[in-house]
Amino acid sequence: MKKAVKPTKKRRPFDKTVVLFFMILFFIAVSIGIGSQLNLYGQYKKEAEAVLIQIQEEQEKNAEYIREKEYYNSDAYIEKVARQQLGLVMPNEVLYVNNAKN
Repeated sequence: MKKAVKPTKKRRPFDKTVVLFFMILFFIAVSIGIGSQLNLYGQYKKEAEAVLIQIQEEQEKNAEYIREKEYYNSDAYIEKVARQQLGLVMPNEVLYVNNAKN
């Protein structure tokens, strides 16, 4: 007795058009992904430049505040305030007040 032979299914390789379709679809998806990433990169680069400009402006303000602080702590400023607002004089100085009205 002969054994019954099962019919074998032939495997057909993918059609070239199906493979080509999926390759094109893949490249389109990758291109869209790269495009969106480049767009985000451009936005982040602009934001980084704006932040760097803001940092530079704040550093300039800080330098100005430091100069003001040094001036307010200087002997010249303290003497000026003492003379103008408090009416003080240095030792051995004579203060002349002119009360004449013009």
